[in-house]
Amino acid sequence: MKKHKPTVMYAVCAYNEAANIVAHLKSVISQDEKGFTLTKILVVSDGSTDETVKLVNSLKNKKIEVWNFQYRAGKTNRLNQLYRYVTADILVQSDADVVLAHPLVIDLLIKPILENNKVAMCGGDPTPLPSQTFTESAVNITTEIYRKFRHIVRGGHNLFSADGRLLAFKKTFIRNLTVPQGMIANDAYTYLACLSQGFAYRFVPEAVVFYRLPQTLSDQINQNTRFVAAPQRMKKYFLPLLVKKEFSIPSRTLWLSMLKQFLRFPIH
Repeated sequence: MKKHKPTVMYAVCAYNEAANIVAHLKSVISQDEKGFTLTKILVVSDGSTDETVKLVNSLKNKKIEVWNFQYRAGKTNRLNQLYRYVTADILVQSDADVVLAHPLVIDLLIKPILENNKVAMCGGDPTPLPSQTFTESAVNITTEIYRKFRHIVRGGHNLFSADGRLLAFKKTFIRNLTVPQGMIANDAYTYLACLSQGFAYRFVPEAVVFYRLPQTLSDQINQNTRFVAAPQRMKKYFLPLLVKKEFSIPSRTLWLSMLKQFLRFPIH
């Protein structure tokens, strides 16, 4: 009997200013489908008013499908629609402003799900592009601290590595998940839901995806605000002890890392 080859649906949530969406989709199209079949590349345009849809359609690829919504409903609503719709064995989800680093990103990302029935969610390794502004350089220096935590806390299998820029989900898990309205940290919510339902999460450092950090102070403040507020929000839906454990960082590790970066880059 011929062995079933796992199917993958790749989904991108796009908003305005997704200028590099073409580079992103080209990096998806060029993936080596060694251990899977890429059945669909879905671009969810949530009320975009720029050239996003036009740029996507210009690729003229049969696997690409566009959901072109004329009104903005928010990421949470669109993700819930996406989760109900998943038809493949595995959903790979990413933000629009990223580029997969090499042709084996998807193959490596989904491998833990295929090899272990208990694993229902995997995260890739978002890696910042070289900085272009002072603010971006400062953010990059701080980000380096948290990127280390992503790799060392519990061997990398932790909440800090569950980043919405690149995630993979088993269909049997994600089809039954509904993200609460107004959720400010969808990636953290899905991670905690995965653990709460008795599944396992795995970090895949080889599944690198490039992205650009905030280039202005206001963008960085918006991102930081969501991150700081996330633990309190999560306690409404999950056991407080679980939330505390997953968001905690060993104090010694945190302060030593911050001190080293401060001494190297005091102005930033």
